[in-house]
Amino acid sequence: MTENASTTRAPIRLEPEDVLFFNRQLASMARLNMPIAKGLRILAREIKDDNFRRLVEEVQQDLDEGRSLQEALSKHPETFSNLHLEIVRAGESTGNLAVILDELNSHTEAMARVKNRVVEAITYPAVISTAIFLFVLFFLVFVAPQFEEMLVKRDALAGAVEAAPGEPGLKLPTSTRVLFVVSNVVGAQLLGVPVVALGVVAAVVGLAFVGLRKVRRMGEEYDDVLLSVPLFGKLFERAALMKVTRTMRDLLLNGVSMVETLRLTARTVGDNRIARKLDELRAAVEEGGSFSRNLAGGDVFPETMVWKLQMAEEKGIIEEALAELAQEFDLAVDQQTTMITKFLSPLLLIFMGGIVFLMFLACFVPLTNMYGG
Repeated sequence: MTENASTTRAPIRLEPEDVLFFNRQLASMARLNMPIAKGLRILAREIKDDNFRRLVEEVQQDLDEGRSLQEALSKHPETFSNLHLEIVRAGESTGNLAVILDELNSHTEAMARVKNRVVEAITYPAVISTAIFLFVLFFLVFVAPQFEEMLVKRDALAGAVEAAPGEPGLKLPTSTRVLFVVSNVVGAQLLGVPVVALGVVAAVVGLAFVGLRKVRRMGEEYDDVLLSVPLFGKLFERAALMKVTRTMRDLLLNGVSMVETLRLTARTVGDNRIARKLDELRAAVEEGGSFSRNLAGGDVFPETMVWKLQMAEEKGIIEEALAELAQEFDLAVDQQTTMITKFLSPLLLIFMGGIVFLMFLACFVPLTNMYGG
């Protein structure tokens, strides 16, 4: 394949599970001292997914043309991040590719676990809130009109002036009149005008799709707004700090410079105060300053993290300190997720039960009074 042809390759994006599998195969090849190009040629014949197979074949072709593994992978930025590429480059330069690929898999799995826990914590209240919305909509459009019709017929049979609920002919509680008015408005909009109904359905589907993408992204990147959200802000912050400490540990352990480590790590947590602080630290280190002594200030990093890294840098064991901090933040994410679930579960269920109770109460009280009378 020519250079010109390789630059026109269609982008390929693999699922995280496929990337992990690919890394494991590369690590096995390196451990067995098998030429990676030969191993990829064999691997490509076993892969069923077209995109995955095409990526393996393109990487194998680049290796056959004399490029390094890092250079071959760099042609697929949709799948392999700069962090991934830098770790592979470090493995190739030190001759420890198998070990470093295993560590890269461990890093990727740790990041995936944190992301899944964050997404899980967000998904539960989102699902319950959606269920409440759909129930209220169903009740207003289909259930409330049935009660309204029963009350009108009963009132007519009783000899009262036949009138729509809410008008003087029917003596209904205020809550019931409000419920029927809202029901009439919503029902007329959704059932009376098909175009509006289709628009609402399309809007709900669209919002669900966008919301799902946003929720998945929340597990990877956190902006300043997310870090400030009540109850969830601490979860996002702990997840971001876990990514920072684990990523820095893995990069430094594999021989990446502190400046490059800070640059790459800042790109993993989104656009927020943590990323900006890491950029400030990188600039300070580039000018000859100490990494740990510039950590304080700005209320970005916890004091415990600051003094641990300051002491560790003085003793030359900063990678060990970062590993310990990563474990602590990982545990904190677990604890925060459990706390959110325990707090929101009963709260949302009580809220949902309250809505159901009030809506049925608004319908049944006048019906009971009318038949009782």
